[in-house]
Amino acid sequence: MPSSPRPRARVDRRTVLLGVGGVAVLGAVGAGVALRTARTSGEAQVTPTAPPRPADALRAARPATVAHRGGSRDWPEMSLYAYRQSVAAGVDALEMSLSRTSDGVWFGLHDETLDRTSGTSGFVAAEHTWSEVQRYRISAAGTTDPGQSDQPYARFDEFVREFGRDHALFVDPKYVGADFYPELFEIARTQLGTADLTQTLVGKGYCTQTEWGDLASARGCETWGYYYADELAGDPELLTRTSGSWSLLGLDWSAPADTWSTLAATGKPVYGHIVPDLDAAHTALDQGADGLVVSGVADVVGPLTTEG
Repeated sequence: MPSSPRPRARVDRRTVLLGVGGVAVLGAVGAGVALRTARTSGEAQVTPTAPPRPADALRAARPATVAHRGGSRDWPEMSLYAYRQSVAAGVDALEMSLSRTSDGVWFGLHDETLDRTSGTSGFVAAEHTWSEVQRYRISAAGTTDPGQSDQPYARFDEFVREFGRDHALFVDPKYVGADFYPELFEIARTQLGTADLTQTLVGKGYCTQTEWGDLASARGCETWGYYYADELAGDPELLTRTSGSWSLLGLDWSAPADTWSTLAATGKPVYGHIVPDLDAAHTALDQGADGLVVSGVADVVGPLTTEG
């Protein structure tokens, strides 16, 4: 682990909530003290304050932390259990890759099939109903604790309903046609009870998935497009062709310093991915990363908060 001071100190959630946009947000304890003081002194009652704004908190955090698939190194990926553990660890945002069943249910799945996560053979999610998907569980085999319990697949609507009011949600429709993308906004609108999703959804995709990035941008949402140093080296025009669709950029945490400098020169925040442990986190932060997309949430997020 590098011994030199880190270039960016973490802004913890309490600091973010107290300072975002210049609006003071009283914590539960502070509000109680202020209210008691007002009552005893005859002053006006405390005016209720607005709830936290997740995208604002994400922008303000340094480094911002995003739980990759809910912490795929630690828990069965993209299960509600994994996301709950990541929230308890203090992440700023949650990431979900999405598939869509034959009967129109969006759920957390990175691949075309359930084969890697559930041990099936040729089970293409788009060719099966949600009822058929529910027969299987997400294995813990690829985590640091393979003996933990397997978990059910999580629907996108329940993911938004449980976490979308307090956390920014990085949403990546993987092997689904662009004609279905608008469904994601309608699902989120229904679950959150608002058409304004700018504080919740972050359109996430591989850098060439510009149609998704442009659609999310048109809805006023942040977008995150990720790159790899070797692909940028092999295609010098890749960044120029695609970066306009993304308000946030991603780069593999181990990329060379000159590649980090190239992305930083766009003026957009750059998040290191996919960060498995604290050493990798420090490597990205020493290169100037503004945020981290983290698979090893348990190993990274708590220690970074303590260091900050």
